[in-house]
Amino acid sequence: MALWSGSISFGLVSIPVRLEVSQRSQNISFNLLHEKCLNRIQQKPYCPSCDEFVERSDLVKGYQYEKDNYVVIAPEDLESAEAGASRNIDVVAFVNAGELKPVHLNKTYYLVPEAGAEKAYVLLRDGMRETGKVAITRFVMRGKEYIGAVNFEESGLLLHILFHAGEFTHLSQLLSLPEVEIQEKELDLAVQIIENLTEEFSEEMLEDEHRERLLEVIRKKIEGEKIVVTESKEPAKVVDLMEALKKSLQTTSKKDAAEDEAAQSKAQRKRA
Repeated sequence: MALWSGSISFGLVSIPVRLEVSQRSQNISFNLLHEKCLNRIQQKPYCPSCDEFVERSDLVKGYQYEKDNYVVIAPEDLESAEAGASRNIDVVAFVNAGELKPVHLNKTYYLVPEAGAEKAYVLLRDGMRETGKVAITRFVMRGKEYIGAVNFEESGLLLHILFHAGEFTHLSQLLSLPEVEIQEKELDLAVQIIENLTEEFSEEMLEDEHRERLLEVIRKKIEGEKIVVTESKEPAKVVDLMEALKKSLQTTSKKDAAEDEAAQSKAQRKRA
C-alpha cells in the first residue's frame, strides 16, 4: 500500500507518482508490566485539575503561548494552515547534488511512477543524472508540509525528506579545531592503517549486532537459561600517538594477511 500519491511537477511537466517506504524499523519493543502479576498496564489520560481520568474523545489539541495559557487548535484550524500549500511535489529549484549535506537528510522514500508515466519519469531521472542536479521540492502529506529533495539512482528516483531550517546544527557551530601540527610520518602511518582496513562496501556491514545479542538474551530468558553479564572493555588512553599508530599498523597488517590467506584457502577448496 502506497504511503502517498500525487505528482512531481516541474515547469509544465507533471509526473504521477506514489511514495513507497524504503526503510523499516527493526527495533525490539517492550511492554510495561505490573511486576506483581506480569500483566500489561493501561496508560490512561489523567487530568490533575479535575482529578479524573479523561476519555480520548474528550481531548483537544492546545498550543501553549505563555506559561499555563493555551489556545485550542481545532481540525479546521489545521486545514486553514494548509490552504495554498501544494499536495503535489512541486519543484522549487534544482541544485548541485554535492550541496546537499548528510545533516539535511531526515528520511528517504522511493518515488514509483504510476502506469503511463514511465517515460516522463525516466526523462527526469536521466536529465538529473546528466546535469548532476537534485530537485528541492515542497509538498503536503498527512496535514504537514515537507521540504524534499528528489534524487536519482540507476533504478529510479528517491525522495529525501529534509529537515526544516532550525532543525539541524552544522558541525562548525559546535566545533572549532585548534591549529595542530601533523608530522608527515604520522600521516603516512594513518594512511597505511586506513588502506589496510579498506574493504568493498557490503550491506552485511549494516547488520545490527546489538539487536542479535538482545534477541539471544530474550531467547535464553524464555528457555530459563542463566544470563552472564561480561564487563565491557574500555579503549586504552592514547599517550604516545606515534607508538599507537605503529602498533595499529602492525595489527591491521596481520589482519590483512590473515584475510588474504583465508581467501586463498577458500579459492583453493573451490578449485579442488
